[in-house]
Amino acid sequence: MKRKAWMLIGLMIVLAACGKSEADERGEQFTYTRYELPLEDKVALGDGSHEIVFVFDYSCPWCKKWMESVLPEIESRWIETGEATFKGQPLVLLNEQSQLLASVDANAEQVMPERYYALQRHIGLDAETVSDFGTEAYVHRLAETFDVDAEALLAPQVDAGIQNARLYTRDLGVEYVPTVYVNGIKLLDAFSLEEMERVMSGEIEAGEQVEMPEE
Repeated sequence: MKRKAWMLIGLMIVLAACGKSEADERGEQFTYTRYELPLEDKVALGDGSHEIVFVFDYSCPWCKKWMESVLPEIESRWIETGEATFKGQPLVLLNEQSQLLASVDANAEQVMPERYYALQRHIGLDAETVSDFGTEAYVHRLAETFDVDAEALLAPQVDAGIQNARLYTRDLGVEYVPTVYVNGIKLLDAFSLEEMERVMSGEIEAGEQVEMPEE
């Protein structure tokens, strides 16, 4: 019951968590804030000096859209060129499927780190396209695809995804998903490649304020 209650609270607090590609509080100030993200030990994609962090929920359709449209651009512009690293951190905000897949994600990072991001993207792009998404049957098929032990992916976690959701929504500025940080600075618009570039170049710094975009 506590687990389901938390997921319901998370759903309410984060405004269905998903569906915002930019801030909705029109006409107000947005302050670029730098956060110390607890991701020092997380597997990274790439080895550049800048760090791009994608915080998402596997059940969020906007997060899937981000993986489809933004992540390939990040890879070609900054990861493949050696300028940046990428880290993807799933949270549990929306439903029980999110909870199972966040647990699978944490296990995959441990048992198959060299293919971790391939699996993360595979899951993300499967959202809304397969009928058994986020079920144990889905995880078994996923394990077969990646030639990994399904039981290793399904090993119980100590509610890591829910704990991360609490941490990120309480202390690290997450009000909706997807949320993106560049060098620890939370972006106004998770879908803006230009904004990412401006943070990496130093044109945007922590503490700067901008007007929220008008509709």
